[in-house]
Amino acid sequence: MKKWEVDVDGVKHVIQYKAGITRKIIVDGEKYKAKSSNMFINVIDYGITFGNTDCKLVVIGNKADLAVNGTFLGSQKPYEPVSNVASWVWIFVGLSILGGYLIAGLLSLLVGILGSMLYIQFGIQKKNGKVIGSFVACTVIQLLILFALASILY
Repeated sequence: MKKWEVDVDGVKHVIQYKAGITRKIIVDGEKYKAKSSNMFINVIDYGITFGNTDCKLVVIGNKADLAVNGTFLGSQKPYEPVSNVASWVWIFVGLSILGGYLIAGLLSLLVGILGSMLYIQFGIQKKNGKVIGSFVACTVIQLLILFALASILY
């Protein structure tokens, strides 16, 4: 469980994110269900407002961070909405996860999931070269797994 404390006008607010079968966001003791915007990987961009303070809880995979007034507390980077990720990045996510599973099974599926978390993070940061480079690296690793499994089985 991730937990953040935000001080707004002298009032301390507690924001928590609890992962599991059902993902929950807890704001000052009140629970809210969080649904991923992607069926392949956990992607959440949840807005919370306290007066003039705007908070965004962003979860990609198993990494969660809270942005307060446009700056992430953990990484100190500026907030960029997950919806701003280019559509071709989502195509890479689908190809890596589904294609990886079809190519070499569960191990390749896991590599695809890990690679997809990188694509989304780089996509949010608008680092297109890194998205493409990590996609190529992920694909190469998945093909190596395929060849390794084929050489063992045949």
